[in-house]
Amino acid sequence: MFMTIDYWEEVFKEYKHKNLDSIYFDNCTFEKCNFSNANFYDCKFTECTFINCDLSLSTLKNCVFNDVIFENSRLLGISWSSCEEPFDVKFHKCNISQNSFHLLDLRQMKFISCLIKDTGFEECNLEKATFDDCDLEYTVFLNTNFKKSNFETSKNYLINPSVNDVKDAMFSLPEALSFLSLFPIKIK
Repeated sequence: MFMTIDYWEEVFKEYKHKNLDSIYFDNCTFEKCNFSNANFYDCKFTECTFINCDLSLSTLKNCVFNDVIFENSRLLGISWSSCEEPFDVKFHKCNISQNSFHLLDLRQMKFISCLIKDTGFEECNLEKATFDDCDLEYTVFLNTNFKKSNFETSKNYLINPSVNDVKDAMFSLPEALSFLSLFPIKIK
């Protein structure tokens, strides 16, 4: 149980709290914690790492995630849109399906070996973001800035270049052929 409102360089293992309100975590590590269906209100996470944690269906209100790493974690059905800036997160080997990143500034974000199915990146700034070895099936990109982003090793994305800014973004074949499916043409 969290007894104070300020933690520094702590390691939390197998916690299962469902309500976290106005707590500041600096350089903390969370291992095998189950925060599924938890409510996070006005919490701040700085230089923290979540390893093998479950935050699925958590509610995040006015939270800050600054220099935070999620590794091998389940983060299903989360809306990150009500988080405060700075928002600086790295996802490594995570399932972040059915998430919403609507209107967030995600410049230089790193998504490494993640399952990102049915997720929304509407009106985001993903300039210089990296999607390395990610599966983006059914993920929606609308009015999003992808300038200089890298999708070279990812798959199952469908990005419409007429409603997204893809200038200098990097893609590879055969996945880049998905752009052609958006046009009323027949390929034989």
